[in-house]
Amino acid sequence: MGGDGVGTQNLAGIERAVAHNQAYVAPNDILAAALAPSKPPSLFRVFAAFNLAGVLRATITRGGNTQVVDFNEGANLAANSLYWFDVVAHEGDTVNFRYSVNATIMVLRVMEIVVGVQ
Repeated sequence: MGGDGVGTQNLAGIERAVAHNQAYVAPNDILAAALAPSKPPSLFRVFAAFNLAGVLRATITRGGNTQVVDFNEGANLAANSLYWFDVVAHEGDTVNFRYSVNATIMVLRVMEIVVGVQ
């Protein structure tokens, strides 16, 4: 592939976080450590399913300031259903996730995709 250094591995995405059949206690961060993009700007593609209905949120921190934003327009995700969301992360950003209720994380996967290959 051209001289941009982007290989086929980046086209598929880089797995950055996985949770499977894991208990979650609201309102804590889901990930033990927030994710920073490895090659900013990057797209974090989030796949999530929980056993109970609730709101999935992203916490985006930059320069010590954290903003909490809702996915799915703030509407509850249906229980036992898989959803897919994208978050763009720039240089200096870190991203984590929260859920609005105590639940079991059935599946949570975060893939990093270099924006230039989208």
